Amino acid sequence: MEERADRRPELVQTPLMETMIIPSGFENDGKHLEKLAQEPLLGPKTDFPSPVFAFARKDVPGNKRPQAIAHRGYKAKFPENTMGAFKGAVKVGAEAIETDIHLSKDGVVVLSHDKDLKRCFGRPEKIIDCDYEFLSRLRTLKEPREPMPRLVDLLEYLAQPGLEDIWMLLDIKIDNDPDDVMRLISETIRSVPPSRDPWSARIVLGCWTAKYLPLCSRYLPGFPITYIGHSLTYASYFFTVPNVSFNLSQAVLMTPWGKAFIRKAHCDSRPVEIITIQAGQCGNSVGQQFWQQLCQEHGINQDGNLEDFATEGGDRKDVFFYQSDDTRYIPRAILLDLEPRVLHGIQNSAYKNIYNPENFYIHKDGTGAGNNWATGYHMGEQVQDEVLDMIDREADGSDSLEGFMLLHSIAGGTGSGLGSFMLERLNDRFPKKLIQTYSVFPNTQDGDIVVQPYNSLLSMKRLTQNADSVVVLDNGALSRIAADRLHVQNPSFQQTNQLVSTVMSASTTTLRYPGYMHNDLVGIVASLIPTPRCHFLMTSYTPFSGENVEQAKTVRKTTVLDVMRRLLQPKNRMVSTSPTKRSCYMSILNIIQGEADPTDVHKSLLRIRERHLATFIPWGPASIQVALTRKSPYIPSSHRVSGLMLANHTGIATLFKRILTQYNALRKRNAFLESYKREPMFEGGLDEFDDAREVVLGLVREYEDAEREDYLSREEEGGAGGGGEGEGEAGDKRVPV
Repeated sequence: MEERADRRPELVQTPLMETMIIPSGFENDGKHLEKLAQEPLLGPKTDFPSPVFAFARKDVPGNKRPQAIAHRGYKAKFPENTMGAFKGAVKVGAEAIETDIHLSKDGVVVLSHDKDLKRCFGRPEKIIDCDYEFLSRLRTLKEPREPMPRLVDLLEYLAQPGLEDIWMLLDIKIDNDPDDVMRLISETIRSVPPSRDPWSARIVLGCWTAKYLPLCSRYLPGFPITYIGHSLTYASYFFTVPNVSFNLSQAVLMTPWGKAFIRKAHCDSRPVEIITIQAGQCGNSVGQQFWQQLCQEHGINQDGNLEDFATEGGDRKDVFFYQSDDTRYIPRAILLDLEPRVLHGIQNSAYKNIYNPENFYIHKDGTGAGNNWATGYHMGEQVQDEVLDMIDREADGSDSLEGFMLLHSIAGGTGSGLGSFMLERLNDRFPKKLIQTYSVFPNTQDGDIVVQPYNSLLSMKRLTQNADSVVVLDNGALSRIAADRLHVQNPSFQQTNQLVSTVMSASTTTLRYPGYMHNDLVGIVASLIPTPRCHFLMTSYTPFSGENVEQAKTVRKTTVLDVMRRLLQPKNRMVSTSPTKRSCYMSILNIIQGEADPTDVHKSLLRIRERHLATFIPWGPASIQVALTRKSPYIPSSHRVSGLMLANHTGIATLFKRILTQYNALRKRNAFLESYKREPMFEGGLDEFDDAREVVLGLVREYEDAEREDYLSREEEGGAGGGGEGEGEAGDKRVPV
């Protein structure tokens, strides 16, 4: 099966070993992965053509149909990889032939899948140890007994008149010297004159490892290439190769990771543009810090102009900014609030001139939502035309909009209610765009809003059903980190917002300083979310330094191993969870900034595995993905290396359980419900609360089921989270109804 993605030429970096533990069945493929740190892909701007002749073709009615590729010929009737199999395939209607390349001892390019003669010819010798005179006398075990063909034989057959539309995929095996095999393939192809089109328009070169790509470019320039293999991790390194296509195992592509890989491949050629929506006091306060930090990192001054010293380049400002007619950089941001205090503060701040004044929305009454989710949601319904007009204007002005980022909290009224309404509208209006949220959860141990369990539960229903990815940050963990790391016992909102903006900035560095992987939102989400419902992510960051707090400006030695080990420590997580013994990681992406060598990363991954510092799901690959990215050259840093971890961990369900427990306690006594009943959504009853509770309960069950070995089979048998309650010990541990 071949999945193709067109790509623009760009600098291809040396790939990095990412898989921590090789899943069973891929041990041989893992040998190639271990060499990645030493094996470059290509030099800058090496182009391969697009294999247009391999694309789907239109039938008589005009519908596109995939082409039939005969794998090793017509194997059902003839011995594989023989001239009888190739001719038989063409006779029954095959549009292409796939065959395998080996070399004989005397340098003849022969066609055989195996490196030895045992399976097909009944002899123990290896092909590389035999000259072609010996090989030509052998006959296959299978009837009708045929000789081993040469590549030149197949080319001469396909050069006959009437066969001009038949093309070939050459599976170049890695058992021979790479330089020898590519040079001899080139000489063989050039020895046979084509009948109509050049061979470069009829042959795709199939490569198993990256070291063959420069050789393809050297010996067969102008020929299209495809990656052949079993590993999605290794295949991902080829995303930066212009016009690469993929020939991957169907079994691998049918997994959740395979489907995400296909989606990534289809989207990879697009530049990334993201619209940020800030809702409520928390969302706008965090957003203000975020834009200030991005301006400093990209060398943009307070008026939106580039500083004179910002000359290094290599960054992508267009991910979050666009340029106005006077060349100023303007954030692609929508700022929403139902009361004016925070937005007026932004409009009078030092960075007031960077924003588009048309993208501020303050409700005309300015009364706010009164910490009531239902009020915020209803006011969203009233003002939706004005707000959606702003969003449509920004979307229409984007050339390659990839998705939206929503900044909000879920405990109050505007961020939760208006934020929930906007999530639903965005999902309806832009169904093919990704929606990622940075959602600040309340401190469930010491909340300051009495109705926060109601607001949180209602928001969580929308986050579950309408967001593609939710980065969870909770005030309890932020306060703890501020006390432990910044040495501030009663942190201000500005100081906790600085923590959030630091995480946001770090999590978007691979978008803004693109490398060979994770350079778009699709790639990041695809690598972290194996199943759609489990899309709530926790973060860790180290080392924290508070620029506004003198006590936090400490300098210590940072190494890649130290940073990666600290990222796995619970005390550095920005979410307050209570993991059980069964809690485990579903996926991890570490974004390492600064002076990090791929070899150090590889050694650190091995050390983490040896010390069993991370426990992974039993039904999927145990892997820590690592993205290396550079720091901004315009901001001095006292640390050589810093890191952010984005992780999908089943322990996050314990946070959701605490919200459910607090909700149950309030709802049991119908406490504080009168203000909700006055809003249109609850005039006919409180069914919305019950629906939201069931959605969150289902989410908790989904994460708990993901800890089981039979998660995938249970999903097939009974639907997602199909275990239900009362199913043995696991059922007893769930949130009481």
